[in-house]
Parts: sequence; C-alpha cells; structure tokens
Amino acid sequence: MPRSSFRVLYSDIGGVLGTNGWDTDIRLRICDKFGVDTVEAERRHRLMFDSYERGFTTFEDYLNYVFFYTERPFTLEAVREFTYAQSVPWFENMDFVRRFRTANGLKLGLISNEGAGITQHRVVKFGLRELADFMVISHFVHFRKPDPEIWKLALDLAGCTVEESIYIDDRPMFVQVARDLGFTSIHHISLETTRRDLHDLGLQTES
Repeated sequence: MPRSSFRVLYSDIGGVLGTNGWDTDIRLRICDKFGVDTVEAERRHRLMFDSYERGFTTFEDYLNYVFFYTERPFTLEAVREFTYAQSVPWFENMDFVRRFRTANGLKLGLISNEGAGITQHRVVKFGLRELADFMVISHFVHFRKPDPEIWKLALDLAGCTVEESIYIDDRPMFVQVARDLGFTSIHHISLETTRRDLHDLGLQTES
C-alpha cells in the first residue's frame, strides 16, 4: 500500500538515470573524432533536431543531413556506434529509484525527450523495461518537453492526478513547467539532493 498520497513517480532518463543520449557534448566529440566542421554540423542540427526528436525522421536520416551532406572517409554506422557508446547508465541512481518506488508503493513512469534509434539502444542498455511501468518518449508520442501535453499524456497512462505525482528532472526549466502544471517537482542535482528532497516529502528513502 502507498505510504502517502503519492501514487506515481515520474522521472527523466538522461541526467537522472544515466548520461544523455544526444547532446551538444556528444556532437562535439563526434566532430572531433571524425574531423567534422562543428559550426556547420550545429547549424544543420538546429534545423533537423526538432523533427527528429518528435519522431518524424529516423536517426539515420538525421545523421545523413547533419554529418553526411558531403562525402566522408567514415561511415554512418561508425558514427551511430560511437554515439551509442556514449550512453552510460548510472546504476546507483537506478537502484535507488527501484528501491524507492517499491518502498513507497509507487508506479514509475519515464518521460524523456529522445529520438528513434538512440531510445531503443538505451532501453536495452539501461534495462528500462525492467525498471519502469511505462515510458513516454518524445519520438513515440510526437510531443517533447516542454510541451505540456507530454506530461498530461503520462498522467492519463497512469490514471492519476498531478496531486498524486512526483516529477524528477535535471533541467530546471522542465522542473518548473511540471510544477506549473501541478506536479510536485524535484530538480535532480545529485543522488543525495534528490534523496533528501524525497525524504522531505515524508517518503521512505531507505530500504
């Protein structure tokens, strides 16, 4: 039985449960490793990324437009595999979330902005199917944070209200948007700060 009025814990993936799947740092590493012009790659990224992360283009098409607009001495497969290798799960954080949701009788939903290809890789590598009850990923649902609809869809899937929900994210703006929607929102800075914030809500943080 739940120990409080909360029924569902929602969490971001990148920055909370592991490294990001795709960000500026990863693109810079790709440009450095493969000798790609950073300015042009970032310009093309800005034009393509929203469509990719909302699920309207594949990872391969995205890479083709951003990196392979000209002949290259390396392959798309090499860039894709390099990208996948950058995803590192934080097992201590995931173990805490697993124990926390069990100790407090909560469902766990993941809400994440991630594109096709990278998501499927990370779901397997991080063991997210075994961790979460359900996932709301931008490329599947065609919404992305900070669209309010992505949080509303997550509530509908769990059959709960914002008053019964906790949301954790490492990005302050997304924490604020969720809070404005009525969620009890926690800005994830470290495992210890998140543990403390959850404890301050009157929840069991040790098991």
